[in-house]
Amino acid sequence: MLARQRQRVILSMLETQPSLRTIELARHFDVTDETIRRDLEFLDAENKLIRTHGGALRIEKCAVDMPLQKRLKENRAAKQEIAKKAVTLIKEGETIFLDASSTVLTLAEILPDMEITVITNAHDCVVPLMNQSKINLIATGGKLDRFSHSYGGMMAWTMLRKFSIDKAFFSCNGIDIERGASEVAESHAEFKENVLPLCSERILLCDSTKFGIRSTRFFADMTIIDRVITDSNADPLFLSKVADGGKLVS
Repeated sequence: MLARQRQRVILSMLETQPSLRTIELARHFDVTDETIRRDLEFLDAENKLIRTHGGALRIEKCAVDMPLQKRLKENRAAKQEIAKKAVTLIKEGETIFLDASSTVLTLAEILPDMEITVITNAHDCVVPLMNQSKINLIATGGKLDRFSHSYGGMMAWTMLRKFSIDKAFFSCNGIDIERGASEVAESHAEFKENVLPLCSERILLCDSTKFGIRSTRFFADMTIIDRVITDSNADPLFLSKVADGGKLVS
């Protein structure tokens, strides 16, 4: 079989399964592992799959944003698992930023009443923290996005520049190991792109359904992201790539 024929078959296999392993493909085509690696590298360069350590992932595309309350209900158990991991990273005396994502809202819902400062551009993050008297709660203000219940624009991120932020907890619509985190909405991507460099540590909370997805607008590559927290259903190939970079929180 010619290389291009083999590559077309690999792409057709990825239409029915999210990931493939090099060793299994070599066995399937009766070729060497090195031959398959060259095929995967070629297809990755053509932006037709995502090359990972030991195999490849299907490229997904997220082009439609959803209202916050609908997103909050999706993959609820996974978001709760992620939030429980994330809360262990927060220490007394820290200043943290919470973005306006459903996964980060799940973290806000379980934050204990402790001596920290929370800065957020998320209207819905304010509500569960309202009665936590020890938490110094600061809302950014700014232009209200009624769809996401968030504040954005220059007014919001300029306000954040006034603070020394220890940790940013944020999410995305998709995460690609080569290109980084992306959003559907340009305004949300631009806001995070401006805010994240202001924070000492940037922690991505991302459920496993977003792995391998390249959304419309990238805002943070993997060099910007310090840690990744996901759920136990994440694809092992993707996890191994993140772990290789020393960014995975288990």
